[in-house]
Amino acid sequence: MRDTFCASCAKDTGDLQTCSGCKGPMYCSKECQRKHWKTHKHECEVGKKWYDRYRLCRDGSKHHGKLELMPWGEPSEGTGWGCIPLEDVTEAKNLWETKYGRDPKRFFKSYPLSFRWTCCGTDGGMVWGCDHHGTGPQPCTCDFCKMGQALPDHIFDMTTASRRGLTLSRGPDPRSYDPLQAEISRMGRGLMGMDK
Repeated sequence: MRDTFCASCAKDTGDLQTCSGCKGPMYCSKECQRKHWKTHKHECEVGKKWYDRYRLCRDGSKHHGKLELMPWGEPSEGTGWGCIPLEDVTEAKNLWETKYGRDPKRFFKSYPLSFRWTCCGTDGGMVWGCDHHGTGPQPCTCDFCKMGQALPDHIFDMTTASRRGLTLSRGPDPRSYDPLQAEISRMGRGLMGMDK
């Protein structure tokens, strides 16, 4: 899960302590918590949301939007309510109503893929990064923004339940371009066959 990464250094140490103020971000040491306080202070004191602890991504970026339940599905993906496979929808809806009492915080722990980030249209299980393509407070960390390229049609035009109703940027984020990173991203995508 995402909350096993230090909010300051992003290391996965497995032995982390939460912020005592908001129980949100986790830290591997008091030193990391002190270093991160200037960044975290405002977050800690204002507008605490249940999903704040899940904002940090593995690449060090943070989701800046809301984490919301998707009470729909995508027929082409074979999903219904909560983006859940059609054969499991009835059971999941029943759990949402009874076991979890319509509490998104509790439901998320069992069904993170039933939620989406409104900043980038990725599902709640996304731990690699926030692909906001220039709409966020920090530079986007996706390959295309690093290469200084807008999203290609085959990715931008994809129909997924997690992107329904969102107006997402195509990029690129001008803050993200880096010639060295661009070449690494191009080679990596080519080797993995990601642009076919």
